[in-house]
Amino acid sequence: MNLMLAVILYFGLAIFGLGLLLLLFLLIFKKSIKAALIIALIGLLVAAAPVGYQYYLSQKAAHEAQVKLEKREKSFNKHERQFLKHIKQATASTEYVAQKYTATWETLIKDGSVTIGDSTYTDNENAIAGEGRRLVAEGKLDDADNYYAIAQTDYESMKDYKTSHNKERLVYAKNVLAKTNAFILAATRPNSTYQDYADDIYKTNKSHVRAIDQLKNARSTAIN
Repeated sequence: MNLMLAVILYFGLAIFGLGLLLLLFLLIFKKSIKAALIIALIGLLVAAAPVGYQYYLSQKAAHEAQVKLEKREKSFNKHERQFLKHIKQATASTEYVAQKYTATWETLIKDGSVTIGDSTYTDNENAIAGEGRRLVAEGKLDDADNYYAIAQTDYESMKDYKTSHNKERLVYAKNVLAKTNAFILAATRPNSTYQDYADDIYKTNKSHVRAIDQLKNARSTAIN
């Protein structure tokens, strides 16, 4: 309560107190108490005014804070929705690349050679490099990284609207980024044997999916 409201409050209480004293005096001497009651009532009204105004201000502030919080939550939810969308696109692009590399490797193992475009390869290193060049030519190899970069931007936007209600989901989103990045790196940069590649894809994808499910479940609980 500011100084002016405090002065009005105490002034009103003083008038109210004076009215009560006068009322007591008049009752003792059996005089008319009408004037004393009026004075006490005026004092009470004056004292109540700043209290009521202060209550109004506190309610107004609480309402404005709630509106602001709801706007932040709405913005967070929008960017989180975009985040999940771009993570899904990054996942699909990563799976596409993984399937292509895996198919090339499996054909080479089965047939002893694999034809990619106009070239035929009989060794792992050149076959995988050839598949990589084809993916680049198709514009597919960088898709996962590009969608991942957009998801990172979405995450930064989510951070701008962090509240006590969504901070846990922000932690989950950060974990999704880390697990998705591991999956992308494993799938789009093969540099080992077929079995090692397959194992890495399986493990990183499993962790990646678990992280996404954790965020989705938290989001569903918060929104519903």
